[in-house]
Amino acid sequence: MGTEAVRTERRILLRKTVQYITLRQNDDGGYTSVQYTDSTLYDTYLALETLKILKASPPRVGDTIAWVRNYNAMNIRDYYLINRILMILNQPLIDVSKHVAELMDSTGRFGAYEVDVEAVSEVETTFMCVELMSMLNIEQNRDKTIGFVLSLKNPNGGFGTPESSLSSTFYALKTLSTLNHPIEEMADTLRFVRLHENPEGGFSLKPSVKPSFMEPTFMGLTCLQLFDEEPLYPDETIGFILGCQNSNGGFRRSLEHGISSFEYTFQAVSSLRMLGFEVEAF
Repeated sequence: MGTEAVRTERRILLRKTVQYITLRQNDDGGYTSVQYTDSTLYDTYLALETLKILKASPPRVGDTIAWVRNYNAMNIRDYYLINRILMILNQPLIDVSKHVAELMDSTGRFGAYEVDVEAVSEVETTFMCVELMSMLNIEQNRDKTIGFVLSLKNPNGGFGTPESSLSSTFYALKTLSTLNHPIEEMADTLRFVRLHENPEGGFSLKPSVKPSFMEPTFMGLTCLQLFDEEPLYPDETIGFILGCQNSNGGFRRSLEHGISSFEYTFQAVSSLRMLGFEVEAF
């Protein structure tokens, strides 16, 4: 709970986060994590999602809606982000059922079989398509997609190819959860996730390897939440996250160094909320 003085201090810190985000809205209504650069869909989504968590009203919503609706979508990721943004802003969604259907293969997988080395996970596109179909109430071939995701599970309980990773496990669990597949019985996967927890706070990219970083911390906490489990080191993890806030109000990737970004800021604020930290800025 905390005293009123503590709550006030927390709100001041999070108001700086709101200011960090809103100052990076461009004239076109979109947002950019790096000032004086063009607006991007990803940064706009992250900005709006983070402001929503912080209970802060985004400025110039009309301009943002116009920019998003006029955006020249090139791929399913673009369509996913556009609809996520429109959902946040309580706007009608774009029907992308045709684009989604074109991506599904006979195994239940969505997207190319070969994944680019820069991709976060081989399950990411499948997750976006499944979530899009859920958002748009499109009928899904649930069994096939669940079968594809489960085919990526390894003996250590993690998901991914050629080896397990926390990112692939995160997207696999999110996809299975969206498809209402029971994951509470996957005790080996829970153990795999917990191997990334650090006693000093946060989660690491590899099992039992330090230091902690913001993205595995967000992914690890999300996985635990899907299992209805609590982190082993909640106070230390809150300390890690707060220690990553920069003077401009944004959050960086690690304690040691780094510039603020919308991605790390969204992950930080989301993680704090999952840990029961009061994140309302106003």
